[in-house]
Amino acid sequence: MISINPYEIIFQIINFSILYLLMKRFLSAPLATFLAKRKANIQNQIETAELNRKKSEESLHQQKEALKAAQVDAQAIRKRAEDAAKKELSDIIEKGKQTAETLREQARQDIDIQTKNATKTLLTNVADLTVKVVEKFVGNNVTDDQKEQVIHPLIDRVSVSHERS
Repeated sequence: MISINPYEIIFQIINFSILYLLMKRFLSAPLATFLAKRKANIQNQIETAELNRKKSEESLHQQKEALKAAQVDAQAIRKRAEDAAKKELSDIIEKGKQTAETLREQARQDIDIQTKNATKTLLTNVADLTVKVVEKFVGNNVTDDQKEQVIHPLIDRVSVSHERS
């Protein structure tokens, strides 16, 4: 049978009360302090994480803005380079045209000079032939001074008429 001993129940209640008081006295304060520190540490970590998240978002935003600015700068640099290349190309083309025109003008002048020289040579040869023909028909020799007096005015008249045309 089961017997209930009242002394034993009282003794158990007293033991439990003493154990409760000892635990409350020696364990409750350190446990509360530990839990308060743990709570403060967790709260601090949450605040730090939130602050880091905000800094990361701000840094990401700044990097995006810097990237956009770099892209705009790159486009501006490319545009300036294209403009410079177009200008240089047009300068080269213009310089080539000027050089070609100079060469054409120089060639025209050379042709004119050669034409005048050929005309003078031809006129001199014609005059010499004329003098020889005249000598043959006339039968006497013409002196060099007479040749010069006759030939030079003739050459000058032909040259002037040739230059006008």
